[in-house]
Amino acid sequence: MTAQRAPSRKRLGGGALTLIAGIIMLAMHALVLEGGLTPSNVGVDLSIIVCGFLMLFARGGLSVTLAFVASLAVSAVDLILLWAAFVAIAAGGSSGLATFLSSGAWVSVTAMVMVLVGFLVALVSLFRHS
Repeated sequence: MTAQRAPSRKRLGGGALTLIAGIIMLAMHALVLEGGLTPSNVGVDLSIIVCGFLMLFARGGLSVTLAFVASLAVSAVDLILLWAAFVAIAAGGSSGLATFLSSGAWVSVTAMVMVLVGFLVALVSLFRHS
């Protein structure tokens, strides 16, 4: 006879990716983008970092639910910011794209996409058997 293992508590995926994306965004606003440390930028960056930690340490039940809702919220904010960035680039045409690429803002946009991927990983992990 083999002993049965106790069922493990459900974990939420995507936390590491979200945490790394938040750190990248904060570093970009602090070190690269001139005037990037606005209260709104720092608030979004810190909320993504906190969300990443919540996702990393969520284990079962209510903590997974709260971490998922936090991930949904920061992903919605990131999606709005990404849309605004793409609208601004499109409005500037080829010079807008050149400015976007030369300013280093593409790194922040890449980090925002990482947050969205982290959310998708979290969503998939909700339906995974633990």
